[in-house]
Amino acid sequence: MSLTPHSCIDAKAYRPDIDGLRALAVLSVVAFHIGLPGFGGGFVGVDIFFVISGFLISGLLRQELLAQGRIDFKAFYARRIRRLAPALALVLAVSLALAYFVMLPDDQIKLGREVRAVATLSANHHFLKHAFDYFDSDADLKVLLHTWSLAVEEQYYLVWPLLLWGVFRLSKGDRHVTDLRMRLALGTVLLGSLGLSLWLSYRDTPQAFYLMPARAWEFAAGALLALLPPPRGGRRLALPIAALGLALLLASIALLNERMVFPGVIVLLPVIGSVLFILAGMLDPSNPISRCIGSRPWTSIGLLSYGFYLWHWPLLALGRYWGLGERDLTRDLFLGGVLALALAWLSYRYVEQPLRRGQWRKLRDTRSTLRTGLGITLGLWLLGTVAMYLPKHFPWPGQQSILQAKRDAFHFVGDCGMPAAGVPLSPRAQCLIGAPSAPLKLLAWGDSHTDHLMPLYDALAKERGIAILRRVYHGCPPLADAMPVGEGKKRSWCPSFARAVRAELPQLAAQGVTGVLLNARWNSYTAQDLPGRPAMTGLVAAGLEGVPSVSGGMKAGVAPLDRASSLQVLEQSLDRSAQDMAGLGLKIVLVLPEAEMSKSPPECVARLGAAACNAPRADVERHRLQIVQLLQRVAARHPNIRLWDPLDQFCDAKTCFASRDGKVRYQDKDHITASMALTLTDSFRPSFDWARSAER
Repeated sequence: MSLTPHSCIDAKAYRPDIDGLRALAVLSVVAFHIGLPGFGGGFVGVDIFFVISGFLISGLLRQELLAQGRIDFKAFYARRIRRLAPALALVLAVSLALAYFVMLPDDQIKLGREVRAVATLSANHHFLKHAFDYFDSDADLKVLLHTWSLAVEEQYYLVWPLLLWGVFRLSKGDRHVTDLRMRLALGTVLLGSLGLSLWLSYRDTPQAFYLMPARAWEFAAGALLALLPPPRGGRRLALPIAALGLALLLASIALLNERMVFPGVIVLLPVIGSVLFILAGMLDPSNPISRCIGSRPWTSIGLLSYGFYLWHWPLLALGRYWGLGERDLTRDLFLGGVLALALAWLSYRYVEQPLRRGQWRKLRDTRSTLRTGLGITLGLWLLGTVAMYLPKHFPWPGQQSILQAKRDAFHFVGDCGMPAAGVPLSPRAQCLIGAPSAPLKLLAWGDSHTDHLMPLYDALAKERGIAILRRVYHGCPPLADAMPVGEGKKRSWCPSFARAVRAELPQLAAQGVTGVLLNARWNSYTAQDLPGRPAMTGLVAAGLEGVPSVSGGMKAGVAPLDRASSLQVLEQSLDRSAQDMAGLGLKIVLVLPEAEMSKSPPECVARLGAAACNAPRADVERHRLQIVQLLQRVAARHPNIRLWDPLDQFCDAKTCFASRDGKVRYQDKDHITASMALTLTDSFRPSFDWARSAER
């Protein structure tokens, strides 16, 4: 079958240069996601799509208004359903089916939530909450992350036709007045949305990236071009305008990168480039650049661009998930490039084209299409709901060994939660471990790395007949005057939680608490680059009141969130904490970093064997060296601090082991199992006894 638009588009109105521009957009996005060199700014392909969409859809709506005096909203949304829904539903169903064999149940539950968000056109809001940094390497494993852009587009088109229709009605059908007011409305949307985008980019970057109101100006830029008359004598300007537009686009794709604040000001480059390129084709479609981009190789990919975009990311994400979260250029090029393009052709040939030819009875007319669209929405929502519950109860049998290690964790009896704002603290009675009704002697304070030592703390507390108070907030260091910032977020809930814990220390000390067990994954807060993963989060000084004014556009690894500054904030904060606790007569056991693995051991051992999953001790030592030196300096200045180093329990002279004697030691790359925690009992007992004793 030849790839031709003539079955679905009027040949006289067809713009091959725009299909070529679609090809450039989708190829840049796919190349960026695959990780091909030279495409550091390939993510701007989405912005190119937004401009194209605004240009084409707004032009068609204007023609309909002027020709018929109204917009047939039912027909408009029926066309959107035919164009988007069937291929999308196919990709979602296939993704869920593949995920059952590839992903673990907990991650399939997350995928089910993603499917439900896609079905309700709210995927951008879902990922704003659950993947707020689009460029975070963890986002590589979110199978439907790319659907955020589809949600933005459909949210825009829930509003935009109504606005154009309202302008037309107010203009009482006068063509000249209608065009003038439409342009005024578009200009207002463009300026207002652009202003919002720039404001949010430097205050809360994820909102600027994901939310429709901050992206609407890109559609409006294309729409305004469709409604403005081309300049007189513009034919001779077509070639230089096309050249400038293409140059801006290529520069954006090659020179921008995820370390920059995006959207920010730099998004103007691909948007202006897209507008100029489309304008050149309006002025003279025969100019050499437009003709080149509109040639058969480009238009063929452009016609497949929707399917190519839909298929490439789930294949990449599932492949990387199976590959233990790591990127592999050869594998990713095959899955996200070759296989995705082949599937795009198949879905174009057997799904998209038959629909456009009216071969599917239930999508042939407007009324049946709307009913079918509603059915698809409900069906996808139910499918997502099933995916949230079925795998947990009926997991793929091949995952049992992995699940066994994942479930080897401490289970808390009380409801000791983590409130969204960090406060209020859960009642102490809900957060006690150790001997029942025993005197409270110790406080365990930290992040999830404190939690993975809870089996150890609980066993020793029962052995010694005491209770321990758990004050843990995952993703938050136990620092009352420092705040983690990164991934486009300032974690204001962290200092709020830590200040509340600090505020209860005097009362705890008065009631007989003698020591604090302090543990956190310090490197994750101090802008450290990890293998294949840039720094994600740094620390800023926060004081003991309020939230510091911090730009949402700040990037970890870049001053003031660089490694040196973050380490300095950490050291100063620990010094102040040690001094405060010394004044209350509290001892501190600071836990030095445990060994971390480069691959998640449960999955790695199951797929590659135990030997392939170990880490050289030299690498582990190098990874934690700066933190160890920092904690040693702090301990040397404060006699109420004792350090405990568990590394020898994980490693011999050369190797740190992911598994020993047939038992996996980790739940993931850095969290150990409850069984492993219990093996540390003898090593930790002297520090534990020192902390619980009343002697200074």
